[in-house]
Amino acid sequence: MNRHELDAEAALREVARRNHISVEEVRKEIKLAMLAAMCSSDPAIQEKWKDIPCEGDTITPEDLIRYIAKRVQERYAEK
Repeated sequence: MNRHELDAEAALREVARRNHISVEEVRKEIKLAMLAAMCSSDPAIQEKWKDIPCEGDTITPEDLIRYIAKRVQERYAEK
């Protein structure tokens, strides 16, 4: 497991801890939000989802967390 995988896992655990729920519940809620967002008919939104790298056929919550974390780091580096 590489550092980024650990960071995504740590983020999931922290959200679970803060909300007094299981990590699986956090994953489930993120997946539901992702599915709702992916159903957008807006082509610009669809393109943004295509930009998110993933190892399989489907974007996982961990993939999304890693992508967002990288984008945040890039924005802070620009300042």
